[in-house]
Amino acid sequence: MRLPYKWRRRFRNQWRNITSFPIRFGIFLALLAGVLWASNKYIPRQHLPWRSLDMRAPTGFATDMQILRVSLSPSSTCAKLIESVSDYQTRAADPHRPKSTPCGWSVAREIDLSEAAVLKPQDVTMQCPLAVGTYVWMREMDKAASKHLGSGIKKIQHAGSYSCRKQVGNSSGQWSEHSYANAFDVMGFELDDGRVVSVLKDWNGDKDRKRFLRDARKQACKIFRVTLSPDFNAAHADHFHVDMGPTTTCR
Repeated sequence: MRLPYKWRRRFRNQWRNITSFPIRFGIFLALLAGVLWASNKYIPRQHLPWRSLDMRAPTGFATDMQILRVSLSPSSTCAKLIESVSDYQTRAADPHRPKSTPCGWSVAREIDLSEAAVLKPQDVTMQCPLAVGTYVWMREMDKAASKHLGSGIKKIQHAGSYSCRKQVGNSSGQWSEHSYANAFDVMGFELDDGRVVSVLKDWNGDKDRKRFLRDARKQACKIFRVTLSPDFNAAHADHFHVDMGPTTTCR
C-alpha cells in the first residue's frame, strides 16, 4: 500500500537529517558489492562482461565483450589464454610484413586442429583474438550440428584467413580484414557421418540444414565483431565471413 504523501515527505526529511552523504554512499557501495558477489557466484561467467573469457564455456550475453577485452589487451594475454586450452593446437607465427602494402601481421597464431573439428585445409594463420573466437565458434557449431542434423562436425571447409587485398562486394576501396589475417571465410562443414553441409547449396535448402546454418550465424554474431552471411550480399552467397575488425555487423 502506498504511504500518504506527507508521510513519505517526512520520511525523506528524516533520512536526510540522520544520514550524511558518506554513510549513504557507504550503504550504496555495500549493496553494489553484494550484487557483484551474488552475480559472480550464481550467474555463469559468459554472461558477465567483467569476468575473463572461458574458451570452453558456451556463448553468452558477454562473450563478444570478453573477447574484445582480449583483443585490447597485450598480445601476451591472448597467447597465454589460447595456450591454456589443451585440445587446440596452435603456435606463434613468424611476423609477416610485405613491402609497399599495409598487409601482414606482427603477432599471429598458426592453427593446426581442434578437438571440436579439423580445419580443411589445415595450417591457417590468423590474429590471436580471431583464433580464440574461431575455437569458441567451432565448439558451438559442433553442438548445433548434433542438435539439428544428428551428427557432430568432423571438418570445417574454409577459404582461409590471410589474403592481401581490398574488400570485395562494395566500392569502399578499403583494405579487407583478410589483409591482416583478421578475418576467416567458412564455406561448409563435413559431418562425422560423412554428409557435407554447404553454405552455397544449403542456405535455402533442406529445413534441417537451413536451421543449422542459421544457428551457426547466430552463434558467430555472439563471438565475432563482424559476421556476414548469404543474406548480406551476393559476394557472400557461398560462405560465412567473420572478423575481429573495428566495426560491428551481424547480417
